[in-house]
Amino acid sequence: MTLTSAGSVPAEAKGSREFRLVARTAHASYFAQGRGRVDVERSEAFLARLFELFGPAPEGWRFEYYAHRASDGVRAESGAHAVGLTDLDRNRIDSLRAFHPHELVHAVAGRLGRCPVFFAEGLAVALTSEGRWGDHDVDAIAASALRSGRSLEPYLTSFGEQDPDLSYPLAGSFVAFLLDRHGIEPFLAFLRACEASSRRYETAFRRAFGRSVARATIEWRAALDRGEGASWAWADTRSWPEALRSGAPVSPEPSGTVVAGFAEAAGAPSPGAVLLSAEPGWPAALSAPAR
Repeated sequence: MTLTSAGSVPAEAKGSREFRLVARTAHASYFAQGRGRVDVERSEAFLARLFELFGPAPEGWRFEYYAHRASDGVRAESGAHAVGLTDLDRNRIDSLRAFHPHELVHAVAGRLGRCPVFFAEGLAVALTSEGRWGDHDVDAIAASALRSGRSLEPYLTSFGEQDPDLSYPLAGSFVAFLLDRHGIEPFLAFLRACEASSRRYETAFRRAFGRSVARATIEWRAALDRGEGASWAWADTRSWPEALRSGAPVSPEPSGTVVAGFAEAAGAPSPGAVLLSAEPGWPAALSAPAR
């Protein structure tokens, strides 16, 4: 890894006057506010793992990482209380953490396609949370929510309006199930097919996974009911990409399948929702481990 010292970088590259450039690498410029720090080595090592998983970054692709010292800065960017935010249009991450793998997943995966927020956040949780949300197992949270009769529809169509202590574990558990069952390749195909319009995600999902979102939801619920938590087979980043390329082949959904009560899973996501991906911050995420 070759780093360029801040002293040799033109002044205009320093972004806001409140930030200083910590390092510039092949794909990122890292800024810290005041005397804050950025863990560049851990970030770059994690990026290398993501490139193994998602494929190499295209030539010229870059993003900026701004490490804030206080929540006001991230709130100013996101309009909400959050510990981290990824703006895919500006290729910019704003975070309260020196190392924020959750947001790095958004930055790297977001260049492939603009899927609905439920899937984007689910991917980030699945790949960085080690199966945990705060002090609880994501699959346990999801199973409890589903057993209570909670519908998945609002999480698919208006993710940002839901309780993050339910929305993020539900999304993470569902995407983890897809990765554990099918590996990474179908999910990447889904991401790429969503690029033109996230509103077409149902068609993209069927093509990638051979089944509707509703059918996959039923399979996920059944796996949770059987106690088949998907959290650990893929969670160790040291096993990438091999651990995420060992999924079962995708087989078409059985013809004539009737999925009663799950039509809501095909609803359209809110417009433009994937341009900003924010990790919630108050109160739960501040006490949770870095993601």
